[in-house]
Amino acid sequence: MNPHPTVFWFFGRSGAGKTTLAQRLRDGLLSRRLPVVFLDADDLRSTLSSDLSFTPEARLENHRRIAEVARLLVRQDLHVIVSTMAPEYRHRDLALEILDQNLVWFYIHAPLEVCIRRDPKGLYRRALDGQVARLIDYPFDAPRPEEKQHRIDTVAENVDECAHAILAVAEARLHVGTVETSPPLPNVPAAPVYSI
Repeated sequence: MNPHPTVFWFFGRSGAGKTTLAQRLRDGLLSRRLPVVFLDADDLRSTLSSDLSFTPEARLENHRRIAEVARLLVRQDLHVIVSTMAPEYRHRDLALEILDQNLVWFYIHAPLEVCIRRDPKGLYRRALDGQVARLIDYPFDAPRPEEKQHRIDTVAENVDECAHAILAVAEARLHVGTVETSPPLPNVPAAPVYSI
């Protein structure tokens, strides 16, 4: 069985660096031959939650669906990486209620002005043009102590430094060593990548 099947949930503003760092963690776990599923909010919005709008209740329902999918995957002995904004306390409370002890938070932090400047998906530009509602002015509830135990500042540190810190947390949680210190596993096929 997998050691401690876990949901590593990345949350923070759009443009903070969640997807980039989540992908780095996915690659790190795969290099350790651990089966992992990456659930990205953008992908799920166009598939599982394509019927939802962006009202407050629809956003909450989107987070519920993602958490429930993550719970099903953990029950199948898979590790899960989730990337969503989860800007409200009730989004995070619902995820915690569903996932309980299987959940590990990563708060990916960057100031709003930095996120607007980065704007990798063009969302802030569209919001400023009036094409996207409730993005810049959407309230982001400050993480509570238990939610920012693993706070990753993508302004203070570069991508490699952030990824290293995240992977160290995952290694400690899963009781696995680094690729360099782990003993070789001859004739063991690489873990599969699962798509949802």
